[in-house]
Amino acid sequence: MRYLRADERCLICSLRQAENLLRKTISSPEKRWVIFREIFRIMSEMRWGMKPLEVNGEVHRFIMEYVKEEDPFKEEKRRSNEIAQKIVEMFRAEISNSPDPVYSAAKLAVSGNLIDLGIPGWKIEDAFEKLHEAYERPFDRENFEEFRSALESASMLFYIADNTGEIVFDKFFIEIMKMQNPSLEVVVAVREKPIINDATIDDAKQIGLEEVATVISSGVEEPGVILDNATQEFRKMFFEADLVISKGQGNFEGLYEEERENFFFLLTAKCDFVAEILKVPVGGKVFVSSSSL
Repeated sequence: MRYLRADERCLICSLRQAENLLRKTISSPEKRWVIFREIFRIMSEMRWGMKPLEVNGEVHRFIMEYVKEEDPFKEEKRRSNEIAQKIVEMFRAEISNSPDPVYSAAKLAVSGNLIDLGIPGWKIEDAFEKLHEAYERPFDRENFEEFRSALESASMLFYIADNTGEIVFDKFFIEIMKMQNPSLEVVVAVREKPIINDATIDDAKQIGLEEVATVISSGVEEPGVILDNATQEFRKMFFEADLVISKGQGNFEGLYEEERENFFFLLTAKCDFVAEILKVPVGGKVFVSSSSL
């Protein structure tokens, strides 16, 4: 059975994300120092074999004990959704009239995975330029014809969402898929509660995601889904839906070991750790079946 274990690069990445969150939420340098010292202690006690998102989740939960604001990225998430909605409208006609709208919408959806406020130095204002550049590139690795065949015969699609902003592109992708398969029912899973810029039910409501799909909570508190930590409703959908799409790197890290038919990962490889596993360059666009890994 394959398994994704964090290595030292994941610890370093988690520290960088912790620094980003602490600088945003804690004004006192002394308090940041104290919190970081405790993070080092927590990391020193972490067991070998944890998934990368388990490392991130444990550190994030610890930091949030010191943060008074429940959703410190709330305003950025709102802006991400608003900017993404404008960008989708710029692409709508081009994609809808393209020779292969499903493929084109999938490219836009995975390009939207670049919107990640957890990455230090990332700015919402850079979104359009980065997205347009990413959209123009083909997938670095894909099993799209396998996906197309599964889509044509599917009655139920389970779509596991990732970040705000990109959920706008996910919504558009779902619209295009339902045009391809008008009888398709779609269920979208989002996070239980705010964690960095991951999409919650409130974020999904902001963009009207319920217009094209039933929206449920995964029940997890990590920046990605680990099946054992998810709700019974989520697990039922994961195993019983005809087709499953896992969006984003966090969900890939959590669900990499799960195996079932018609299960696809749609993501941008944002670090060398995941890029090596997927055998693509950092920044590579991926739409692969679980069975091909």
